[in-house]
Amino acid sequence: MTILQRATFEVIEDSRVNCLSVMTSLPVREYLDSARVAYEDRGGLAGQREKLQTTSAIRIRRRMVEDIQQGAVLPPIVVGIVLEKKMFQKFRTATTAGRRVILQAVEADRYSIIDGMQRTTALLEAYESKMPPPHRRVRVEYWVSVSTGSLIYRMLVLNTGQVPWNLRRQIEVVFRSLVVELKGAVSNLDVLETNQPRRRSKGGQFQADDLVELFLVFGGRKEKINIKERLADEFTRLDFMEAAAKDDFTNYFCRVLSELVLLDIAFDEHKAAKQDGQRFTSGKDLFSSQPACVGFVTAIAMEVFGRPGVDRGISEQEKRLKEVVQKLSNLRKKLNVLDEDSLENFLCLRTLSEALSRIKSNQNVGDAEREYFLKAFQVLLEEGASLENLDPCWRAY
Repeated sequence: MTILQRATFEVIEDSRVNCLSVMTSLPVREYLDSARVAYEDRGGLAGQREKLQTTSAIRIRRRMVEDIQQGAVLPPIVVGIVLEKKMFQKFRTATTAGRRVILQAVEADRYSIIDGMQRTTALLEAYESKMPPPHRRVRVEYWVSVSTGSLIYRMLVLNTGQVPWNLRRQIEVVFRSLVVELKGAVSNLDVLETNQPRRRSKGGQFQADDLVELFLVFGGRKEKINIKERLADEFTRLDFMEAAAKDDFTNYFCRVLSELVLLDIAFDEHKAAKQDGQRFTSGKDLFSSQPACVGFVTAIAMEVFGRPGVDRGISEQEKRLKEVVQKLSNLRKKLNVLDEDSLENFLCLRTLSEALSRIKSNQNVGDAEREYFLKAFQVLLEEGASLENLDPCWRAY
């Protein structure tokens, strides 16, 4: 019989974000063993949050380690677990023994520590330097959900008012679960993992790290996520919290990402060799540019949710998203009947390359390009399949 099988569970349903809160306690070694994959996969939990360098922070960490060695009880560590819909329903109605079995079988990709990074690091340091009594236990609260968006919302709320994380780091905590969800929900999406040497070779392929940024700009409704300015990041964080609080937020993002993938594949029908002095020559070159992907996703986010500060009702958002999907579907139907030369003339990639080469800005070049593509794709959404070619988009900046 494992330690987890001897643990008792208290389960409370959070109907606000469709999660189950499962409170339990387990021996510290059992917890650390279950958390180790998440720890090692991200290069160490200390790297998930900016390293605390102040004298007071170092003293607090040292004291926490000493307290653990002397048998102190820490506040509960919060672990997020994303289950497939069928398994979530099974977990919801299962007996205590059944729930234990499901938790023991959770794949590492569905396991995220959403509150308790510093406590987990302190526990590891304590056990590496001096082993506490083997019977010592740690309280763990599992947030079990069917959606990564629900976990993100819980994490944003849990970390409000604590030592600040920037928004990107918070999303990266549930990064693995998010990618698993996207792979299952978006057909034709080929995710290139960060640790893989593969390069994008066709439409529909996207780097996993880039998908995190697209998720951020979709929730923040901004083409530029300023993680260096604390105040700007706080406003983006609040906007993201409002978006993540919606039940269908992750589903909306999957639908938008699906449109990006399908359009990328349609553009990839135009094949051409690289030409000197021209940045975009082949159809797949367009969304090989991350600023182009960001501009596309942000344009749709603004169309569906409104600009930051605007609060549209669920029915209005759903209506607008359906209209966007229909426009893009009509555009793809138009593209599918074009021959190679006609598709080349439609894309106007030479115009795009020339326009970007002339951009002069006091801001970061990448930020200027994100703004350029945002305006370009806003024109695409306005005009849809009525466009004779993309020239009006590339000249909108």
